[in-house]
Amino acid sequence: MRSLIKPISVVIALCSTMAVKADTVSELEQLVNKWLQIENQNTELNTHWLEQKSSMEQTLTLLNAEQQQLSELNQRRKKSTSELAQKREQLVTQQSELENDQQQLNDQLARISGQLLSLQVQLPPPLLSSWKNAGDLSDSQLSTTDKLQTALKMLTLLNDFQQRISIHEMAIKHPDGQEVWVKQLYLGAAQAWFVSEDLSYVGIGFPSDLGWQWEFDPSINAEQVALGIAVQQKKRAADWVTLPILSYVNKNQQGAK
Repeated sequence: MRSLIKPISVVIALCSTMAVKADTVSELEQLVNKWLQIENQNTELNTHWLEQKSSMEQTLTLLNAEQQQLSELNQRRKKSTSELAQKREQLVTQQSELENDQQQLNDQLARISGQLLSLQVQLPPPLLSSWKNAGDLSDSQLSTTDKLQTALKMLTLLNDFQQRISIHEMAIKHPDGQEVWVKQLYLGAAQAWFVSEDLSYVGIGFPSDLGWQWEFDPSINAEQVALGIAVQQKKRAADWVTLPILSYVNKNQQGAK
């Protein structure tokens, strides 16, 4: 009986040992499977992380580039704002200078216009006619530009007339009331002589405070006046001409007496 029990005990112990080993193997298999699952998950996580990392790095690069562009744009905006402010200040300064220049021009033009209007009454008739054709400085409707152009035309006409000896013809009134047609020899705008075709009337012209004056003077050599006119018109060869020079100041003093 004892011998029978012992083998049975050995078998039971062996079976128990085999059962324990089987459980251990099963547990190991489960552990291995879990480890493999964890490794797979870890690999997937690493792969996903690498993909996300690459994407995030690209996004970060783009964000940095965009930030750089925004920073540059902001710097350019600040620079443009500064330049605009500087240009605006320059324009304001230039505008102020232009306004001052315009005011000075208006003041000078008003002074010159007054002088020309005062001088106008003393001009010889041909020059006075040219001035009237140039414009009217007393016209309040004239713009500054038109008034300046008119003044320049008048000064140019005066300068041209002063630089030459000119010949004109017109009728002038004799003290007895009759109109006499005469030829006139102008020495600039300061003096003139006149003579009729038949040499019976001769005289002198000069400016005065009352305007341009014609004065008949039989003491003047009519032939000399006619000779001067003929030489100027190239109808006679150049020759010496003797004509009286009348001082404007002296003539005014004589008129005052």
